[in-house]
Amino acid sequence: MKLGMIVNEKSGSVPEDGRAQLECVIAETGHEPVFAADPEADIEEQVADLMKKGVEAIAVWGGDGTICCVLQQANSRVPVLVLPGGTMNLLPKRLHNGELDWKKIVHSVLENPKPTWIPAGEVSGQRFYVAALFGQLTHIGASREAVREGALLEAVSILTDREALDIDSNINIEVDEPDKHREFPATAAAVTPAAEGGLEIAVIAPDSHLDLAASALDALVRGWREGAHFHSDCASAIRMRHAEGMPIPATIDGEPCEPGASLNISYIQKAACVLVAGGEA
Repeated sequence: MKLGMIVNEKSGSVPEDGRAQLECVIAETGHEPVFAADPEADIEEQVADLMKKGVEAIAVWGGDGTICCVLQQANSRVPVLVLPGGTMNLLPKRLHNGELDWKKIVHSVLENPKPTWIPAGEVSGQRFYVAALFGQLTHIGASREAVREGALLEAVSILTDREALDIDSNINIEVDEPDKHREFPATAAAVTPAAEGGLEIAVIAPDSHLDLAASALDALVRGWREGAHFHSDCASAIRMRHAEGMPIPATIDGEPCEPGASLNISYIQKAACVLVAGGEA
């Protein structure tokens, strides 16, 4: 297989000689490694160049942001082998059954590669393959990472930050479900694309600071579903609007951004083609 390679050596867990290491391992498997003419170019340019070179698949080694950009630029024209090179590694964990050793992943997948479709959500033209968080509680993600790294004081600081724990429900959310339409104000929401179809959404709409703090801690310890005040796993479309016309803070597949004050979130059943080891991810 002629395998294109995109490596972000600035990502959290990719070594400085990541390109050389990946090239060596790919060659060991009997496949032909191919780099873009300028490996330091923007991802869009690297993907376009690899396509011109006629690669049959692309291996991407980097963080969640790098991986999502490659998936979107590849646009299912070739399957993508996703390798964990960041700090959270959300999508690689899901695709490779929790395995985070990139060398093991390369060998197991390329011994018996199977193209598999995965879904995505899309907001403001940007796709997310794992999760999109909206509102001030997006800071909880940073707090969870701080706890994992043992920085408990930093985690507490993030959770008790005035903006992070702002209880104003200034985001108006509309959710279209198969048999109903729901509308409600919210402080924050988490949205994920469900493999079986539709968008899953969990909404935080607290009545008090105590309620919000409890929800934040619940989300930190047990996950965002358990900390939600409203949950749906079958939404066909979601619309969000900031009551004061302000940009809605968001974290899309681990990347902070402000996609706008009025958002339409849609579901894409076959959003990207990835390579996994011999079967469904």
